[in-house]
Amino acid sequence: MSRIHRRSRGTWEVVLEQGHDPRTGKRVRRTFTVRGTKKDAEREAAVQVSALTSGTYVDPSKETVGEFLERWLRDYVEPSLALRTQLRYRDVVRNDLTPNLGSIPIQRLRPTHILAAEQALRATGNRKTGGPLAPATVTKIHNVLHRALSHAVAWQSIPLNPADAVDRPSIPASTPRVLSPDQARTLLAALGDHRFGLPLRTALLCGLRLSELLALRWADIDWNGGRMLVLQSLDSRHDGAIRFKATKTHRSARPVSVPPRLLEALREHRADQVRCRLVAGQLWHDFDLVFANATGQPITSGWIRKSFYRLLDDIGLPRLPLHGLRHTMATLMLAAGEHPKVVSERLGHSNPSFTLTVYGHVVPGMHAGASRRLEETLLPKA
Repeated sequence: MSRIHRRSRGTWEVVLEQGHDPRTGKRVRRTFTVRGTKKDAEREAAVQVSALTSGTYVDPSKETVGEFLERWLRDYVEPSLALRTQLRYRDVVRNDLTPNLGSIPIQRLRPTHILAAEQALRATGNRKTGGPLAPATVTKIHNVLHRALSHAVAWQSIPLNPADAVDRPSIPASTPRVLSPDQARTLLAALGDHRFGLPLRTALLCGLRLSELLALRWADIDWNGGRMLVLQSLDSRHDGAIRFKATKTHRSARPVSVPPRLLEALREHRADQVRCRLVAGQLWHDFDLVFANATGQPITSGWIRKSFYRLLDDIGLPRLPLHGLRHTMATLMLAAGEHPKVVSERLGHSNPSFTLTVYGHVVPGMHAGASRRLEETLLPKA
């Protein structure tokens, strides 16, 4: 049972009656404040009554940051987010946030606490070495805390988000590691008879993320139109289960044109896969995957990465992440004068501005080429 009293304009006191203490005979009550309308207070009262009934009630005045973060993982992260994101958030909460902020009552959490925690992480937060954490890593930790505290506000555990008053750690500008045109040609030549040559060629020429590449289906290839539809990605397989999910954002679901020679190589690969399927027989798992192992299941991403790094070493090319193939495609297309909007759509970026932000190192060359073409248009040749 609950009672609601108006304390002031837009503020309501909710009293939850829990009966009598069996030892003392005194009435047991839980009281907390809700800001908003009376309907907001009634809604929150119903939530807390349900929590009391199920045994999951936490007194808002006593809940610590660590307790709230665990509740946030349970009630929001696990039901709502992809497995890989769940694992990343859980890692940040339990290894970075809770050790530094977990004992503070959430209603007493202040920006100074967050600043001190982030300074400590920046100085000695590396779990392997005890040394400093990279600014990008501290920023990711900050973002997780900010998102969690935004839910604390929405759930009315706190009135304001203290992380709003803390600037995100600045990340020094960096240029993606890419291959030059000559290096890309050397790599393509070496991929001809490589075990993972076709998926790596597809990553370079079509700019797919690795998770998108491993989830590509034959049904997603438009043979007549010469394009592939990127509609899903492979989710993390930490527990051994195979999961597919929608692409990263709605803009990540996109058509990507396929170069003619790559399209022909995919046709030949499909015929080879049919023969592999006949050999596997009942052991074949029909996920309709373009790139699959000997039983039709997704290729393990670690296999491709290790094989890719070994190949770069063997042919004398500099080490770069496998995602660098995607960066290489974008950089070479922009340097060749392709419109940023086309490149942005091919990559599945939210907008061309983001693409130019990531690949800003190509912009000076684009400007030089544009001015040269303008001069050729307006001024006759001597």
